[in-house]
Amino acid sequence: MIFQEGVNYHFLFGTPDSIVRIQSEISPFYNILKSKIPALPSLHSEFDVIPRFTYNITWNRRTFETREIKIPEYETLNQCDQKPQPSWMENWNLQKSSLIQGKFFLERTSRDQMISTRYLSLRDIVNPNFTETEVIEQIDTLYFSKSEKQTMHNLVKILYAGKPSEEKEIVSNLFANELDFAKVLRNTIFTIEILPLIHGIFLHDILTKIDDRIIKSSIPKLSSPVLKMIQSSLSRNKWKMVIESPSMDENQSNNLINIIETSIFQRFSRQIYYKEGSYLAFRIPSKTTDKSLIETEQGEDSKKFQFFTSKDFISFFARTKTSILFITRDWIDILRFDIFIQKNELENSCFYRLPPNLILRIALSANPKFIVGAGITKSKSSFEFCLIDGSY
Repeated sequence: MIFQEGVNYHFLFGTPDSIVRIQSEISPFYNILKSKIPALPSLHSEFDVIPRFTYNITWNRRTFETREIKIPEYETLNQCDQKPQPSWMENWNLQKSSLIQGKFFLERTSRDQMISTRYLSLRDIVNPNFTETEVIEQIDTLYFSKSEKQTMHNLVKILYAGKPSEEKEIVSNLFANELDFAKVLRNTIFTIEILPLIHGIFLHDILTKIDDRIIKSSIPKLSSPVLKMIQSSLSRNKWKMVIESPSMDENQSNNLINIIETSIFQRFSRQIYYKEGSYLAFRIPSKTTDKSLIETEQGEDSKKFQFFTSKDFISFFARTKTSILFITRDWIDILRFDIFIQKNELENSCFYRLPPNLILRIALSANPKFIVGAGITKSKSSFEFCLIDGSY
């Protein structure tokens, strides 16, 4: 696992056998609605790009506070004029205006849309000494439906038949092709009923921090396996105190079931990418390109645009009336665009598994104040970029 701190982003790299644990809190520097910012789970088993301007992050006993986006100073001097750049931009490259202006042609191509979601890896929660048969026997004691148990049985057989390093590819294929597996892995498996399968002191750590009255008020709603698990995680005296304590009126924030389910998701969820549908991308046409796939575009004046990159993995290709086009220069695993229309209006787009020389279209309803973005290449090299419109 490698963690890298960027200018405007945090970069998380991981593999199924190397896991990144973080603590995060939504705390945007700009006046952005928190409801539009997804909460970050504390476990990543894949690469990820996290904007610094929306999160406080604690990792490896260090705290990284949210901070204002760093935008390069707009360059208005001639090349002969010497003007020192800010120290954080010393190695950044500047591209003045787009690569293409005026009339140009693009070849349409269809790309698989990669969806990011989260699942619960059984390897993370069950007793590592359990055999395949013992895990299945444990599943049979859970309060899931017959079909859900059968899906979990099949999942155990599939995962135990392969190597741990193959789990990511297996689960990704299940999400893409098996709806029953996807439903269980994405939704059902994160319910409190999975609790008896979780090995270790996870539950004890939660219960010691919860008011006894909250536990008492939730007891009637718990299934017998979950109730038995909770009781066994507390000492005899502590359980007696819970039973004798008064009940507390519940709401969503202090509901025991909600607290446990949220903790399961935050601690054990793994990030996965899978194919779902497709999106339209473009290439520069060649002599052999089918003419039916060629589109004619009109590039607008982009002389006032300046594109800064920390590394040359992406370029500003063209600007049209309704969109901005970017072209990749290397194999990229994840590419993120954050578009600031106003200080309190943010749009973002993510693309995954991109080949070089692929042209991406970012639709714009109006001229943005600026665009910041970042990515991680196939070789795990991180980069950031920023597009500034000087006419703003």
